[in-house]
Amino acid sequence: MTHKYLSTLFTDDVKAAQAANGSRAGYARFDGPAQADELTEAEADFIAVRDSFYMATVSENGWPYIQHRGG
Repeated sequence: MTHKYLSTLFTDDVKAAQAANGSRAGYARFDGPAQADELTEAEADFIAVRDSFYMATVSENGWPYIQHRGG
C-alpha cells in the first residue's frame, strides 16, 4: 500500500485514535515522504483475479461506509 494513500486516511484525528489505542508507533513509519502512488505487481495480480470486492472506510466521527463493486 502506498504512502500517499495512507496519508489520505491518517488524518490528525485518526493518528490521535491510533495513539490512544497503542497502534500509532506501528503506523508512524508511513509518515515519511510519499512514494509513487502505484499498485505493486502483487496487488495488481490480486485485483485482476477478482470479479467483485467490498471497500470500507470510516469517517472521523466513527460512522462506517461500505461499498460493493463488481458482479
